Amino acid sequence: MKKIFTLFLLMLAFVTTQASALNLDRGNEERLKVQAIEQTRELATKLGLNEADYIRVKNIIFQKLVAIQAVEAAYAKSPEQLQKKMQAVTEEYNQQIAGALSAKQHKMYLALASAD
Repeated sequence: MKKIFTLFLLMLAFVTTQASALNLDRGNEERLKVQAIEQTRELATKLGLNEADYIRVKNIIFQKLVAIQAVEAAYAKSPEQLQKKMQAVTEEYNQQIAGALSAKQHKMYLALASAD
């Protein structure tokens, strides 16, 4: 009986740990989604995005934030590699943004980006 009880407690501890990890991942994803929404709202007002543009840009920004987080986690101990990978993420993001915006909006975006 003691073995069954001990096994039950171990399984309960394992399930609790796994559930906590899943909640952290969900919380992190939600935080990134909120950041993407905030950044997109700011761009939407400055660039005059319509609803379709807003959705595309929000998805691109979210993908960028996820990629940045993954790169930071993977290359935390290698500053040179981290810098190279971050540059690659930024270049990919800029290409995606260029494809999602009109020429006029992209020009305005570049002006905003250079001002920051």
